Amino acid sequence: MSNNKLLDHYKQAYEELKLILDLSYDQITIADGNGVFTRVSKSCEPYFGVQEKGIIGINAFELEKNGVFDVSVTAEVIRKGKKVTLIQKTGANKILMVTGIPILDENNNITKIINISRDITENQNLGLELKEVQSKLQWFQKELNKRQGIDSSDVSYKSPSMRKIMDLILHIADLDATVLLLGETGVGKGYISRVIHESSIRKNEPFVPINCGAIPENLLESELFGYESGAFSGANKGGKKGLFEIAGKGTIFLDEIGDMPMNLQVKLLHALEEKQIFRVGGERPIKIEGRLIAATNKDLKKLISEGKFREDLYYRLNVVPVTIPPLRERKEDIPGLVKKILDKCNKEHNTQKYISQGAYNILINYDYKGNIRELGNIIERLVITTLGDIIEDINVREILEIPNEQNNIDEIIPLKLAVEDLERRILISAFDKYKTTRKVAEVLKIDQSTVVKKAKKLNIKYC
Repeated sequence: MSNNKLLDHYKQAYEELKLILDLSYDQITIADGNGVFTRVSKSCEPYFGVQEKGIIGINAFELEKNGVFDVSVTAEVIRKGKKVTLIQKTGANKILMVTGIPILDENNNITKIINISRDITENQNLGLELKEVQSKLQWFQKELNKRQGIDSSDVSYKSPSMRKIMDLILHIADLDATVLLLGETGVGKGYISRVIHESSIRKNEPFVPINCGAIPENLLESELFGYESGAFSGANKGGKKGLFEIAGKGTIFLDEIGDMPMNLQVKLLHALEEKQIFRVGGERPIKIEGRLIAATNKDLKKLISEGKFREDLYYRLNVVPVTIPPLRERKEDIPGLVKKILDKCNKEHNTQKYISQGAYNILINYDYKGNIRELGNIIERLVITTLGDIIEDINVREILEIPNEQNNIDEIIPLKLAVEDLERRILISAFDKYKTTRKVAEVLKIDQSTVVKKAKKLNIKYC
């Protein structure tokens, strides 16, 4: 073949190669063994952010340094001496998946490097959007779980003070911070501790409560931290896990923390600071991962001044203090609590008791020294002891030991409520004596349909 024909042959092969490169949807580049680009498909320009003439004849290491690529596949092939596939970001803000293939001679030296790129910018953007959506879904799910923890609890609230407390609880539920619940006896510290647990990511782990004032001092340590076999006379063979171990990654609730003996306060402080405990009679440290919630109705600062509570333990517990106000300071919450407790008692005792308006007024206006616990006790007693389905004010007065003021009007109430209460009394008395709506209507000198309507409105049961 003559030199001219050979030249024409190479020229034709070059043109065909260039045509193939330019028609390709993928981005294809060819570099020599030193990383200098010799061929570039036309489709590379919008993806690399430079024209073809700005790439051909330029070394890949230089293009990498100048930011045309964040990392050059050609340069990586030379560095590693083998085929490389990686994700590359270009100066045109495109994201490419690039495979670099080395061409070797008979001595295994790289003579050429062919790179094939595929634009995955949209795929990456979709992936980022998907991650963002998933992140939002996870956040919504966590918030929903928190709300469900509150909704499923026995806590009912409408007062601003309790709303503020519940908002704080939602905020700290998933944190590992120690919570100290403060407030009078019966305000619902135990309920709140369960709400925190049920609203947190630990909700499927154990919730372990213990009353520090109800267990003898000589037994409290072994209950909290467990004991090894033979630790003391009567110890179980093989030892026993303490409540911190049983709680695992869940929540341990130490109620009446102000009654904890001083020697145990030292050990509790060590456990909280070191995140580990020792069983009674044991020498091996046991890691603890649970969350601690403590509660007391005592003034811990006063106990500190009296030398009955450790100041360092107080500050370790007082990370998130929550003071629950007494029921007399949040009477807006009483109606909801009455309904929840009444529904619960009716279900437990298989009854269908109702509370009259007069009885309801007394329950709302009463000052509960025992707070929610006292309210619950009163309603359960009313459900059990009241004859018939209507709990009247006289039933409430008897339990609360309030004198019957039927003939005196010491308390001004809306006239409509007073009329309804009087109608209810008259109708109940009439039904007790005459039984049927026809006879009651006849005695009261009203229509039978009126008797039926009023009985239904006032929740009065009749035969």
